[in-house]
Amino acid sequence: MKNLLSSLILAALALPAIQAQERFQQEAYIITGGGEAEQVWIADSNKIEFLYFETEQGVDPKKMRIAQPEAIWLIEPPAYTEAMELFQGRKYEEALKKFQEVRETYRKLLELPDNHSSLSAFYAMECLRHLGRLDDLAKAEESFLPDDRNSLTRPYHQSQLEFFTMWMAVRAKDWSRLEIIAREYLAKNIPGYQRAQAGYCLGLALEGLKRPIEAINAYNIAMTADTGASEVITADAALNALRLYTEDKDVQLAIKFHGTPDEDPHFVGALRLKEAASLASLFELTLGGGKALPANFKDLLKYLPDEVKAEAKEEK
Repeated sequence: MKNLLSSLILAALALPAIQAQERFQQEAYIITGGGEAEQVWIADSNKIEFLYFETEQGVDPKKMRIAQPEAIWLIEPPAYTEAMELFQGRKYEEALKKFQEVRETYRKLLELPDNHSSLSAFYAMECLRHLGRLDDLAKAEESFLPDDRNSLTRPYHQSQLEFFTMWMAVRAKDWSRLEIIAREYLAKNIPGYQRAQAGYCLGLALEGLKRPIEAINAYNIAMTADTGASEVITADAALNALRLYTEDKDVQLAIKFHGTPDEDPHFVGALRLKEAASLASLFELTLGGGKALPANFKDLLKYLPDEVKAEAKEEK
């Protein structure tokens, strides 16, 4: 009898801890007047107020208006950290799945500033953009709520949301409209990662409008604006430009006469052939991000000027 009573007492004492583990809550700090930080566990929210516990295993919830504290700092969940590491490691498929999970898990706090549900929905869209899955991006953008948009406080997030309009023009193959949008962005003072996007989309638009040489110049913007972080766009822009070079009739003519008495080094096709060869070499060295130069462009390396060949050997 005594053992049974002890077991019941222990179970009763453990019950609040079990309930706390089962219920949804996210650790956070409420920054009050004077910069003081109070540790809390937030369980729910709406547009006006949020519900929180003062301890992790607390049973008496309290309410506070969202506008009352100077700031609400939500502690980053481990699952979100994992998703960001996958994203930064360019493992976009894996990151996408993880972000989608975090999106649903933390949806209760959708109205809070920089909540991890809205952040995860944003980065899930970024994964889809990097993967080129524009149909899925369109669906994801439709489900990105006004509350999601309003909750994101960082300028990077807000400006990138606007860039999705440009990518939807790519999806629709609305080349004339895309050219206008891309040129408008390029005329602004925007960071490198967005300049790379605008340059690439302008290249797609000009290519769609049958203006291949202008498209190559636009792809060059994409290749040089942000090679470190925009590796997918950089590589795709380089490959598109190489394809346009090889399709150019003047380049084909220069290849035909290369090394013959009829070769003219000042011919526009010969100059473009050198550009194409240099770009193919750069793809192998840096622009490809570790990808091999496709076999159909390998022959371009034969037309590298001797001095460029020597530099390429030194780089390798």
